[in-house]
Amino acid sequence: MADSDGRRRQLAAALATYCAALAFILLVPSGQVPSSGAGFAADRFADLGAPDWIVEPARFEFLANALILVPVSALGSLIWPSTTWRDWTAYAFIGACTVECAQGLLLPDRTATFGDVVANTLGGLTGALAVAVLSRRRTAAGTPPTNRD
Repeated sequence: MADSDGRRRQLAAALATYCAALAFILLVPSGQVPSSGAGFAADRFADLGAPDWIVEPARFEFLANALILVPVSALGSLIWPSTTWRDWTAYAFIGACTVECAQGLLLPDRTATFGDVVANTLGGLTGALAVAVLSRRRTAAGTPPTNRD
């Protein structure tokens, strides 16, 4: 039991740290930080041989907006195993709507988009589903589950 509590505290610390960094990226007044980060990542993927259709700027930005929410719902699913993938998808949608409204209403140098809401929601779904699928596989293999589907 103590090992489980220690692991849960480590996961919670990782989630809190990640959410703090994510809040900075999403709510920094200038769009320069996230845009330059996505551009840098797209260039590195292109250098590694990623196909042009993936590193095309608008498509890569959508992909990046989805991927940034995957760790939140994945870590959250491990910390709170009774929370389902459906819950995390709803939380991601609500969080994305909140961030986009804040960007659109409070940060004049940022742009709120519906595409970001869709991408963030997809990322929340993906992280939680990954944990649910892995948990189901562990259960099938005879290992105790870490999450409720």
